[in-house]
Amino acid sequence: MNAEIMMIGTELLLGQIDDTNATYMAQELAANGINLYQKTTVGDNHARICDALNAALERCEVVLCSGGLGPTEDDITRECVAEVLGRPMDYHPDVFAHIERLFATHGFTLTENNKKQATAPEGATIVPNPNGTAPGLIVEDPRGTIICMPGVPHELKAMLSDTIIPYLRERFGLGGLIHYRVLKVCGFGESRVDAAIGDLINGLDNPTVGVLANPAFVRIRIAAKANSIEEADALIDPVDAQVRDRLPGLIMGVDDDTLEGVVDGLLAKRGWTLSVAETQSGGIIAQRLVAHRARQFLGGIVTAPDRLEPGDPGALALEMARKAMVGLSATCSLGVVGDPVQGRTVVAFVHPEGTERWEFGRTGRDERVQLRTCVFALEYVRRFLTGKGTNISI
Repeated sequence: MNAEIMMIGTELLLGQIDDTNATYMAQELAANGINLYQKTTVGDNHARICDALNAALERCEVVLCSGGLGPTEDDITRECVAEVLGRPMDYHPDVFAHIERLFATHGFTLTENNKKQATAPEGATIVPNPNGTAPGLIVEDPRGTIICMPGVPHELKAMLSDTIIPYLRERFGLGGLIHYRVLKVCGFGESRVDAAIGDLINGLDNPTVGVLANPAFVRIRIAAKANSIEEADALIDPVDAQVRDRLPGLIMGVDDDTLEGVVDGLLAKRGWTLSVAETQSGGIIAQRLVAHRARQFLGGIVTAPDRLEPGDPGALALEMARKAMVGLSATCSLGVVGDPVQGRTVVAFVHPEGTERWEFGRTGRDERVQLRTCVFALEYVRRFLTGKGTNISI
């Protein structure tokens, strides 16, 4: 069966909010072997929503909608579904009683327009929403099935995972699933990854291999279709091994692993604690270590580049690292200094076994370069701590 997702809300068209619901829905559908045919985004306009629903029903068996189930005048998804399918609207007193209980529990004032959330097209199945006031809807029709979910992300995610996906699997007899594993590579560009594994990308059908880059790392996605996660993993494992053979020492982590978390775990195994001294990177290394709850990180020092005394960037980075290590009582330390004359960044790493010095052929103070500097520094620490060697260029 084919499915289409329809994101409803003028705020999406205006770019006022990020459409995280569409990403989550697409991932969940793919994981359950449901083919996503198209994604449509439409504003809060009755005629356009109806046109979009009619067009979707011509293409797909199932249309999954997000948004437009609130109590206000511009929340018109229910009414549009009723018009497209030629059904009157029914009022559900039990749904309104649930809404009343929610308002009473939280001390909110109930208004007359909240009754709108207790209406649905005739014959619709009401999907309970324990996390909010807007219930979902499943409307089966000879033309196809329309499923409506609220636009609030945590409400949609719970409803989709707990109710809608199980309904689709049973309704359409979906026995298989699509399971994937993501290998993450830091400091090695997308084109270089593609050169190493391009034949796997083009030559495999199940599992399939894809590459997706962002400023922090490259994702290598290995996806397999099977009857169970165990069967899918059995298909994925040999391809995983091939990728690692072709990119020795470069796989930073898997799935939800972060570079900051991996480095923190490696430091913990050695019993080392870390301090950081930064200049043009503006504290981003420290910030990301804190954000990822790195337990071995003790603190950082940020110095404006213009306040540094002139000198050799490598010597300055080493001096800053040592000062931070002593001042914060850490067992190892990173010093990061930009060299605008040579167009490079120098990183010094002081640790119980000696010192390391690495260079990154870029410098600057904009956010993108700062992020790349953070990735460069932590990735080389990771490579050093894993004993894989740091002679692989970034």
